[in-house]
Order: sequence, then C-alpha cells, then structure tokens
Amino acid sequence: MDFSNQNILITGSADGLGFAISRAFSNKKANLYLVDINYEKLIKNNIFNSINIECDLSDIESVKKLIDKLKEDKIYIDILIHNAAVLIPKSFEETTPEYWNEMVNISLNSGYLLSKYVWTNMKNKKHGIIIYVSSRAGVEGFENESAYCASKHALEGLMKSLAMEGENKGIQVFTVTPGMFMKTPMSEQNYEDEYKKKWIDPIELAPAFLKLASGNLKNLAGSHVNAWSLSKDK
Repeated sequence: MDFSNQNILITGSADGLGFAISRAFSNKKANLYLVDINYEKLIKNNIFNSINIECDLSDIESVKKLIDKLKEDKIYIDILIHNAAVLIPKSFEETTPEYWNEMVNISLNSGYLLSKYVWTNMKNKKHGIIIYVSSRAGVEGFENESAYCASKHALEGLMKSLAMEGENKGIQVFTVTPGMFMKTPMSEQNYEDEYKKKWIDPIELAPAFLKLASGNLKNLAGSHVNAWSLSKDK
C-alpha cells in the first residue's frame, strides 16, 4: 500500500497506538499531520514527513483553532484517525462535571469537529476514510469508567450514522477496537498485572489501520473492527 500524496491526520499520536500508527503510515510515504497535547514528544519522535501540531483536545476552543489553522493553510485531510483518549478511573460519585466534559471533549466532541472539517473535502473528492479508535468500553460498561464508556459509546453511534450518510459520497467510516492488550502509557496505569503479561507492542495492530485506510474494505464500513484480527488476517 502506498499513501503518497495522501494527507492523514492522527490524534493522540505522541505515544502508544497513535505513535505506532504514525510510524506505519510514515513508512508508506503519507503526509502526516500529528496532533497531541505533548508537543515535545512529537518532536522527539521525529516521524518522517510529518507536521507536528500541539492541541489540547479536552479544550474545544483549542480544537477550533486547530481547524481554523488547517483551513487557513488550505490543508485538506484524506484520512482522519481519531485515536486520542484519556482514562483516569473515577467512580460515578467522583465524576465531576469538569471531568465529564474533559472525557467527552477528547473522545466525542473533538472527533465530531474534526470529522465535520474533513467531511466537505471528502465529499467533493468522493473519497475519504474516517477511523475512530474505540475499545471494549464502546460496547460494554465498566466500573469506575462511566464518563469514558459514555464517550466511547457515543463515538460508536456517531460512526454508524456517518457511515450511512457517507456511503453514497465515497466516505468510509469505522470504529476500531484494539482486540488485544497493548503496552501503552495509559495501559501502564490502568491494566492489572494479569493483563500486562499478555500485552503486545501497538505496532502489531498498525496493519489494520493501513488496510482500512486503503479504501479496499468498504464492506466493513459502519463496523466495530477488531484491529488484532484484521492485522493478522492474510
């Protein structure tokens, strides 16, 4: 697969799965727009052919400024991978409105705004790919994760609706669940020891994103895709 001259925007790309995905697309000659709150880490990663963008996705005004800058620079995105997420377990009683809004902004609202921006160009070109990174929390509930689960469930609903609307416009929309325990900074903090024994390098899941971004898996549009299974599928 060759992604030459394809503009790909990846959120949460400084660490973990986002970093792995960025490396994979960089090797395929894509033009990368890498978004993360940790700008210093983006620079340190030194991903080939990338423009590094600092943005706090929990702050909607920052997301709007990012989009305004893309518009000003006439940067149109062919493939959007919304990977950013934060999980800090809190009981429902401990979940403040501020924390709730932070979780929803990162997963759902920033995903909505970025999708809104890329949609018009994708529709005009009659081709585009939108991938939201979800998880089991997008289809199940977990104790002390009410805000995280709610935001991921909502992202699943957004995907399903956009996949239907995009079908006749050449736009394919997916959610992706890792399907396997990953070694990432977030999992370091939240996984129990029994899961850490099973975890893998996120780079092993990158092939799934390359396959979906190729546009050759239209039959999976509107689906909650297992990245581990798809990556291993020959």
